[in-house]
Amino acid sequence: MRVGRGLWLPLVAALLGATAGVTTAVVVDDEPGGPATTQDPLDVKIPFENLDCTGQAVYVLGYGDTAAAIRYTVINHPDEDVRYLSTASSCDTHWARKNADDPAYVAYSGPYDSPAEPCAKRMTAKLDDVALLIEGTDSYVQCVCELPNSDLPVLEPSDETTPELAIWVRALQNALIDLDTASGREGGFRAGDVTGIFDEKTERRVREFQEEVADINPSTGIVDSKTWAAITVRLCEKL
Repeated sequence: MRVGRGLWLPLVAALLGATAGVTTAVVVDDEPGGPATTQDPLDVKIPFENLDCTGQAVYVLGYGDTAAAIRYTVINHPDEDVRYLSTASSCDTHWARKNADDPAYVAYSGPYDSPAEPCAKRMTAKLDDVALLIEGTDSYVQCVCELPNSDLPVLEPSDETTPELAIWVRALQNALIDLDTASGREGGFRAGDVTGIFDEKTERRVREFQEEVADINPSTGIVDSKTWAAITVRLCEKL
């Protein structure tokens, strides 16, 4: 059987993509001389590319089990080169937020050689995250470990917040969870304490950290560059 040129070229492209850790959608001719169509299981009109475990980072923009969830992500990230994947056919890593089941599909940009670039984006965009293409990873990247301490803002107790501020407060609260979990601290921070608001419980836990661990006396409850440095040096060495 003679294979036509219209089939050979897409197959070569698919093989080249696979060698780079990207499983590209295979393009085939429906029939000799017919139009080529790209695999797009949700028919959302963006590239469908599964990813292998290469150790790279991806910027997770959204996820879900339906076309509507992926389309919503595309609409709300007009400046990103959005692609999507099937979690069942991609790297077995952490694709969803804590305590959530992995979705069927993930919309993303990347992959990137290191988490630094997507983390810089992540800290300006609500609800986005950074995942590592490493098998068995059970959490998202802690972006405070990928950015210079000088880039981390001063956080102060407040009953109010903004979308931009809430991103950093959640990063702080998630860091406190990981530190307390690693140390086995009784009554430490837990997932339910992540509010995006620098509330009384967060202030109290920051003061305790300053007094007991960081040797910052008197404690202020304010997360300045010295407190960020004390948090990240302990958090990041455990990751």
